[in-house]
Amino acid sequence: MSRSTAPKRTLTRSRHRLAPCLTVAIACLLAAPLANAQDWGDSEDDWSASPAPAPASTTTSRSSSYGRSAAAGWSLQAGVGFTADPDTFLMNFEAPYSFNPWISAGPAMQVGVEDHHTIVAPSGNVRITIPDLPGRSLDRLHPYAFTGIGFAYIEKDRGRNDGDGVGLLIPFGVGVEYQVSEKVFLGSQMMFNFLPKETKNEGFFFSWQMAGLRFAF
Repeated sequence: MSRSTAPKRTLTRSRHRLAPCLTVAIACLLAAPLANAQDWGDSEDDWSASPAPAPASTTTSRSSSYGRSAAAGWSLQAGVGFTADPDTFLMNFEAPYSFNPWISAGPAMQVGVEDHHTIVAPSGNVRITIPDLPGRSLDRLHPYAFTGIGFAYIEKDRGRNDGDGVGLLIPFGVGVEYQVSEKVFLGSQMMFNFLPKETKNEGFFFSWQMAGLRFAF
């Protein structure tokens, strides 16, 4: 699926003449993809432009910070990977709406293409996300699980089951996202797709969105 971006490098001060040039070059490369991360830092209120809250309002402030980090509202997600049995190249598209840091829901579309197979599987999914893992070093990781309902169109161009068919789809899966900035997330997810009534002799297919990108509005 989407390829992961190169990790950030922290430059140390140097007396060599090339150090300032390298610093400027790397800063320019990172400026565009991280334009929305201007308030990213090590404070407890990432992306917050407001002053530090008083101790009495700590709980409310942290809840608000998590709401921002989960990017409440609509977002668009796309990723690539593969399906197995049948084997295809996978393109996955989603448009989830986050009601709060924990719960989001929205339409999703799996499209699998191969020389002799085609899968088109739209569904409506509900996602449960863990927005805050224990430990400061894991704040940007957001594991999640989801399930939904939809239908799958499967077309086969060879073999005894050639032709096409449509059947009920019940997907569920797990994934994890890495938060690059307030509104940009990189992720990967595995999807287990059940067809209660076999479609073109298929009762199940596995999908792995190996790399994905989600942008929140």
